[in-house]
Amino acid sequence: MKHIIKYLLASSFLLLAFSSKAASILIPMDELQKDHLKSYGLAFWVLKQDAEVDWLLNYRGGSFMMLYNKKTEDECKIRGVSYEVISDAKVAEITAQINDPSVNMDLIKLQKAPRMAVYSPGVGVKPQDDAVILVLKYAEIPFDLIYDEEILKGDLNKYDWLHLHHEDFTGQYSKEGRGRNSDKFLQTKAIQKRLLKNIILLKCQK
Repeated sequence: MKHIIKYLLASSFLLLAFSSKAASILIPMDELQKDHLKSYGLAFWVLKQDAEVDWLLNYRGGSFMMLYNKKTEDECKIRGVSYEVISDAKVAEITAQINDPSVNMDLIKLQKAPRMAVYSPGVGVKPQDDAVILVLKYAEIPFDLIYDEEILKGDLNKYDWLHLHHEDFTGQYSKEGRGRNSDKFLQTKAIQKRLLKNIILLKCQK
């Protein structure tokens, strides 16, 4: 009888351990996150691995959650992204909290990494002049640069997402562009406009 009780107790502990196993990775986006931009890049990376990502809108700053994978955990460490390994029970608790109709939260399932492009001239603009390019490069989110010529060729259809490049609406052409670089910037923009005009004329003549 004692042996049976010991066996049942051991089995119960094993079942308890299994039920609370590390099932998912939570990427918090609140004040506990060390690098928010890298976190977006991590979520994009997971999608590129053909895995799903749950975007928890308004839960801890819009956190990300995905099934546990040792490779994903290692990638979090490499990128310096804060993460939490959580159990099935915790996932169920989070899901129930989000589904509560009295709170303004939602769970969006991300299933595909979008093909991304940035609308920005490849000539005359340094990476530090464009906030969108700076952010995407830092987050390690892959993208292509396209401009008027590529759009006229129909390349826009290759992409799911297009970011407009950061325009300096003050007319100052960025702090670095003032002074010695501003004339060169203006000259380059003038050349680009003439090239675009010629491309349009050639297309109209065909």
